[in-house]
Amino acid sequence: MKKGIVILIIIAIVIIAPLMLLITQYKAEKNEVNTFNLEFEKYKNGNTYGTNIGSLINYSINNNEKYNIQKDENGLYIDDNRHCIRVQIKMLSSEDENTMVTYDMETIESLGIERFVRNFNLLEFKCTDIIYNSYGQVSKIVFELAE
Repeated sequence: MKKGIVILIIIAIVIIAPLMLLITQYKAEKNEVNTFNLEFEKYKNGNTYGTNIGSLINYSINNNEKYNIQKDENGLYIDDNRHCIRVQIKMLSSEDENTMVTYDMETIESLGIERFVRNFNLLEFKCTDIIYNSYGQVSKIVFELAE
């Protein structure tokens, strides 16, 4: 009788311990994703300046480099559905004021983030879209010039 109870307790421990470990890992990962997302979601409601967008582009590029995100033939980061982050800015074309042009962060980086900040630091932008990957982490954020 005692052997049976001891065996049941051991079986319960063997089953419960890995489940508790999985739950703890899931909570830690979810917490990490939520903390990461806060860096982007703070722009969701309201306007921000070009200086902040320049910082966000730097942050995103550093993140993509940290996780060795590959680039395509156009120099754009390839979404890995896990760690890749993209920042896009929509503005009126300087050539045709009726046309919206979308600039990827890689384009802004190649032209110089410092130059972007110098030219747009006092302009206000609004976040128009945030896209999440299948893990619930921000994968793309889109800004437009505020009106």
